[in-house]
Amino acid sequence: MFAFIRAINTGNRRLTNEQVLAPFRAAGLVDVAAYQAAGNVTFRSSADPIALGVDLTALLTDAYGFEAPTFVRSADELRGVVAASPFAPEVVAAGTGKVQVAFLASAPDADRVVEALALVPPDDRVVFVGRQWFWLPRGGVSESALPVAGIERIVGPMTMRTLGTGRA
Repeated sequence: MFAFIRAINTGNRRLTNEQVLAPFRAAGLVDVAAYQAAGNVTFRSSADPIALGVDLTALLTDAYGFEAPTFVRSADELRGVVAASPFAPEVVAAGTGKVQVAFLASAPDADRVVEALALVPPDDRVVFVGRQWFWLPRGGVSESALPVAGIERIVGPMTMRTLGTGRA
């Protein structure tokens, strides 16, 4: 399983990998390891990923002392996310941006997707697939006018990673 923790080391917060992993180990999860040292954790569990994400969010929020929304995907789900990347290689190569994937707690309904897509600037591409949405900015993320926080207000809590995180 893979847990993607939102904003674990932002602002003045800096947790070591050991601090990040300790609550996972205390919860009895096995083979717990940091993955790319950015709020990404791998572990083994047979629990349902959606329910586990809810449980881990509460556990980590309590352990860390700040809100720690956590989005869990099984290995099969993560492979599916990488395979579902909706942008053709030539489209990705046409710009300088990297494909981003936002992990959501649940799939937004069609009306919310339409509302969110209305916010996408013409130079960027966004596609919703299940409990994820993919974003291909024309340039770097910081160069885009995409209102990520506005989309989050519409579709719910999320955390974003480059698609390469799922490929590693």
